Formats: sequence, structure tokens, C-alpha cells
Amino acid sequence: MRAVIFGASGLLGRSVLRAFADTNVTGAGFRRSNGLVRVDATSASDVERLLDRDRPDVVVNCVGERRPAAWASTPDQARGRNVDAARVITESARQRKARLLHISSDYVFDGKSAPYRPNDRPSPLNVYGRWKLLAEQVVLAACPDAAILRLPVLYGPAQFAAETNLTDIARQVSLGARLELDDVCVRYPTHVDEAAEVCRRLAEALLHGQCTASVIHWSAAQGFTKYRLALVVAHRFGLSDERIRAGEADAARGDRPLDCRLVCQGLPAAFGSVHRRPFRTEFPSVVEPWLLSPRPVES
Repeated sequence: MRAVIFGASGLLGRSVLRAFADTNVTGAGFRRSNGLVRVDATSASDVERLLDRDRPDVVVNCVGERRPAAWASTPDQARGRNVDAARVITESARQRKARLLHISSDYVFDGKSAPYRPNDRPSPLNVYGRWKLLAEQVVLAACPDAAILRLPVLYGPAQFAAETNLTDIARQVSLGARLELDDVCVRYPTHVDEAAEVCRRLAEALLHGQCTASVIHWSAAQGFTKYRLALVVAHRFGLSDERIRAGEADAARGDRPLDCRLVCQGLPAAFGSVHRRPFRTEFPSVVEPWLLSPRPVES
């Protein structure tokens, strides 16, 4: 199998690249690092040049901008990464008859009627959710046989503390910062390596004609609020929780889903079992490098 992973410099993209390591795979990122090919995923010429060179069987699109600060400070750029890149990659893959796996988000739902099945009607609350839904529509309009994988919030080995909500919260807890964290909105943190394994399985299913659903869900089953995550971290590492307070900041904004629990349906019959990674077993090794660490909080 020949594969190209767009967005391979990001949290999910790095893990997906590792999951495809035994194939003929190329990782593409906006910045050339760690052997990646530099590609602007919003540039048709950049994308087409790479696909013409590598002639992949499968293309995985992990490109996206999930940071709220970027939605507000550089909305055009953020929209480009979430929507325009999807359009360019999809059209280029279709023209070259490569199968496409596109990564989307549980934020396409408003969180008022969980749990959500793949065929439930989306109703995003914020600009990020609207962009992700628009990207899904763009993908399926241009390439009806593409697979769209919706994922919840991810955690895993981070390159900087603010790369994931979990490591960012853990860093603040370890510094003894005064925190008031939302205790209303529930999230389902899923290990990035687990999500990457699902991507690999779906790619194989696409190639063998075993993937019949256009939209597929994958998620961990256990939910946490940000406040509960902070307490779990504090208790696991013997840190004080006296300065951590429960609040309603995210819920009060009105543009954050309350509960987007996903029903994992639509998986191919030949998919096989995926190694589930229990949060309480996996999170300590992920956050420990960022506890009272001199590494940068953001990049």
C-alpha cells in the first residue's frame, strides 16, 4: 500500500504516520521537519505535485486547526486549514483515483441529544464545528466514496504543553495555578495512537472494498469535564487540588457542546478489534513530561 498523510506534523498526523510505517508512506506538513515533505495543503499545485510524484493508493487528510485562539485571531487561515485544504486534497485524490480518508470532529453536533450516531443530523454551535461540517460536505460532494472519520478530543505524546487540553491542564495543575475549570461540558479523551490504528484499519478496508459507510465514529467511552481531568491528574501525581475550582466557563459561552458522545457504528465487518487504551492507564505517561517541566507551554 502506498499512502500519503497530509497534516503529518500535528498530534494525530504524527501518530497516523507511525501507524503506516510498514507501508510505502509519505508524510506531508506545512513545515519540513523530521523527514516530512513541505506542502501547503491549501495549494492545489503543491498537493497535485506530491500526489503525482508518489501515486498513493490511499490519502489521509489530518489537516485542521482546532485551537480557539486561531479561530479568533486568524479566521481566514483557520478556515483554510479546515475547509479549503479538504477541498484541494479531495479533488486531487479523486482525479488520481486514490481512496480518501478524511478526519472530522464531534463538534459537528450541538451536544444536546447525545449519544450521536453517524447518520444523526449535525448541528454545530461554533465556527469550528461549522467548518468541519462544511469540510465533510465538500469531501462527499467531490468524492462520494470517501470515508469520513469523526473523532473526539485526542491526547497523546505532545510536542508542547498546549498541544492538547490534557497536557495543558496538567501543566497548570503542577504549577499550582489558581484554576476555575468547566465542570459541565463532557469530553471523551481518546488516545491518539488508538485513533491512528483506526485510520490504518479504515485505509485497508477502503482498499479492499470493505468500507461501505461514508461517515464513521470512533471514541473512548469514558467522559470527563475539564475540572474532572484536573482532579484526576492532581490525585494521580499527589498534587494539591486546593486551587482547582469547578466552574461553567465553557457552558456559559453557549458555543461549546455539552455532550457529544459518539456511537461507534459503521465500522467495516472485517475491521477486527482495535487495542482500546483506558484513559487512567495511559494518561500518566502522557502528562508526566509536562509536570513542573522547563519545556515551553506553547509553540
